Amino acid sequence: MSQSPPNASKAALAKLLRPLVKLLIKQGFSYASFAEVARHLFVDVAAQDFKLPGKRQSASRISVLTGINRKDISKILDRPNPAENQNPKVGNRPSRIMQGWLRDKDFINESGAPKPLHFEGAQYSFSELVRRYGGDVTPRAVFDELVRVDAVSKNPQEKIVLCSNAYVPQGDLDEKFRIMGRATHDLFSTLDHNLDHAPYMARLQRTVAYSNIPIESLAQVRLRSKEEGEQFLLQVNQWLSQQDLDVNPNVKGTGKARAGIGIYYFEDILEEHC
Repeated sequence: MSQSPPNASKAALAKLLRPLVKLLIKQGFSYASFAEVARHLFVDVAAQDFKLPGKRQSASRISVLTGINRKDISKILDRPNPAENQNPKVGNRPSRIMQGWLRDKDFINESGAPKPLHFEGAQYSFSELVRRYGGDVTPRAVFDELVRVDAVSKNPQEKIVLCSNAYVPQGDLDEKFRIMGRATHDLFSTLDHNLDHAPYMARLQRTVAYSNIPIESLAQVRLRSKEEGEQFLLQVNQWLSQQDLDVNPNVKGTGKARAGIGIYYFEDILEEHC
């Protein structure tokens, strides 16, 4: 490509890549491995997303779009795509079961909170929840896994109580990376959409931030953001789930789309006094 990106674009790229590079170095991911994935993605995106109407995407056009040598492009296209090579646990069962517990009217009370459940025996038991949302997995296996990640516990009445709104397996680094990849993909897709569209067509993407907060106040800010953010997402989950055909088969319409809302908390120490 003949033109160099403007300095503002380079500065934005450096800012968004900095936390990613920090994470990669921490996990022992080398620059060579990063460059290999990046080269494959440049070729893959150019091949799939920048086709001219009615024309086959050629190696020459991909080379023009990416600046990568045409001979290298053919080799890259012959190799497995890193994005498809890890066989991610899409829609893993513990997560689906927890989401069912948070939105299914049979398993929530009048205020919308998840009910404590008997393991089995009752009409709407934990075993029934697993049967409804977990396929052929056994209730005991699901219970043991949710206990392991501190997502459930038993109350004094020996009922199972949901303690978390999300399934995040603390010891499973691969699963954490999968969750991170999906979340950042969603955020960047929204940013890309908003750069290309007029304000009236923009997707929700807002941040509230102040830059002169005492460090001693961060614990309170962090806790409140977590509590109120989770409450907001629970409300979103209730009404958004009713637009999903898996939850509500009576929804009218065609095609299949994925949509959602994400919020996040961040903090950055700008100045520290001893």
